Amino acid sequence: MSLIVLCAGGHARVVIEALRSRCIRPAAVVDRDTALVGGLVSGVPITGPDEDVLKMSVGQVELVNGLGNRASRADSGLSGRRELFGRFAALGYRFPVISHVPATIASDATLGDGAQVMAGAVVQPAARLGRNVLVNTRAVVEHDCIVGDHTHVAPGAVLCGGVSIGEGAHIGAGAVILGRLSVGAGAVVAAGAVVARNVGAGTFAGGDRIGSR
Repeated sequence: MSLIVLCAGGHARVVIEALRSRCIRPAAVVDRDTALVGGLVSGVPITGPDEDVLKMSVGQVELVNGLGNRASRADSGLSGRRELFGRFAALGYRFPVISHVPATIASDATLGDGAQVMAGAVVQPAARLGRNVLVNTRAVVEHDCIVGDHTHVAPGAVLCGGVSIGEGAHIGAGAVILGRLSVGAGAVVAAGAVVARNVGAGTFAGGDRIGSR
């Protein structure tokens, strides 16, 4: 079974390193920018555009989402990552769970297809990560948290016990969401924020202040 990384950006290097920590070498990287073809990402060749995957049957290849995001006050920046995953998942291609060896994942945590847990991250008992969720470097998802599909928990962020995160939300680097709170779908929590109230869908939260977009 070949393993192909989608997108040749910076996050691709991170997931390739996570795979290498488990002695797994991807066969190739593909990217929609054909000008990149022939180059390398962390030593892995960029062999063609995304459409090259379609030449392989769903039984021949597994895929890794190498696309990250760049959030702003107005947008979680996760639509591209969600669409890339959704396009190939709808065709039956499988996205395995990726975790770096130094990550800590509880035995009863649940991780959806394509979830990624990066170096030093912690996912505690009874936590549930949806599909295509990214728990980035040294982030913490505490016990009984629910993290919706396509969400990004950025480096160093902490979800305290029982937190619920809606689909496609971005939790900024170093942010802390206090226990049993909820963050709505598509919301953006600023880097370094300490969130002490529920955050509505599609809103921006900086500190414990919640502002509409």
